[in-house]
Amino acid sequence: MTYKMLGLLVGGLLLVSAAPASAARVSVEIEGQSVIKAPTVVDTAASVSKPGGASCSGAAPATALDSAVSGDWDGGAFSVERITTESHPIVTGGSSWALYVNGSFFNGTACDATLAAGDKVLFYWSDAFASEGYDEPVLLDAPTTATPGVPFTVTAKDVTTDFSTYPSPPSAQTPAAGATVSGGTAPATIGADGTAQVTVGAGPYTLVATHGNRAPARIAGCATNGSDGFCGTTQAALPTPAAVTTAAPDKVAALSRIVGIAEGKKYAKGKGPRQLSGRTDPDQTGVADIQLRLTRNDGGKCATYDGRTEKFKTIKKCGATHGVWFSVGANPSWSYLMPSKLGKGRYVLDVIVVDKAGNKTQHLARGTSRVVFTVA
Repeated sequence: MTYKMLGLLVGGLLLVSAAPASAARVSVEIEGQSVIKAPTVVDTAASVSKPGGASCSGAAPATALDSAVSGDWDGGAFSVERITTESHPIVTGGSSWALYVNGSFFNGTACDATLAAGDKVLFYWSDAFASEGYDEPVLLDAPTTATPGVPFTVTAKDVTTDFSTYPSPPSAQTPAAGATVSGGTAPATIGADGTAQVTVGAGPYTLVATHGNRAPARIAGCATNGSDGFCGTTQAALPTPAAVTTAAPDKVAALSRIVGIAEGKKYAKGKGPRQLSGRTDPDQTGVADIQLRLTRNDGGKCATYDGRTEKFKTIKKCGATHGVWFSVGANPSWSYLMPSKLGKGRYVLDVIVVDKAGNKTQHLARGTSRVVFTVA
């Protein structure tokens, strides 16, 4: 991985902007070990000045990052070193934050590039000296709006940079044949032409493209038929005020349905799901909380996922009823991103709803509020 060392150590000598440029509206994506952010459109900050020595103004990756994470980052004279809770300062034998702009490697500091409206900025975890960290990224192009159940086309490309050319190594993009796009109703494989067909359910979705050890790419969007109550639309055929007034007291919580993971699905090794998502039917009094329970049985060794620590913990007795529940909020179109893809084992994923009248889901139904699946 010598090429990474060259790219990170030869760029501008100071993280200082010589000629400030006006602000620009750009997108910022972060792919770290634990800090992950789908492309988010922001207006670059007017200027930044960090204790580590980073200081610049105008439309640059540094000022875009500042807006994307509300200033929660730090950097020295040569690089970005910390983004929120994840630090990767450039030291011998250590990792770093690599910078790509519009899908091309940028050989310089986060203040050296002048951004224009619509530019795409990517920071990802890389390592110039060891085998950990991601290699060059895979890029994903997909719609941010969709119709539930209607397939649409996504495009994925691999970035390859000729680091033998100094000081401005050129990057090329080629179809990411064989890459996997998850987050839809079923995983999709990118073909030789760099495209695949993806279908999503109603509500928010996040598509994630992975290809070997490349830095993944993701696109967040929302699907609606225009009258289902998702993505800011209004639910059709709502009860009239009179019907609500005379209706019997609400004694049953709404049903929440798991989407994206099919009942009985068998995932290959290394292909386990990472995103858990679903949608909840309208509730008469409104949703107060949605809770998940995820348990694993790996050859008789059983564990339950703890949402507080974001880790699996061993349980003495196997069976989903011995697992612990954790909240994913009250959004009817809920989504939860696991720290990593699920590994080997037999899994049971349950979802229950607590409504504002205090009702709670009493029974779980296979294929809707409960799915059982395995990972080889």
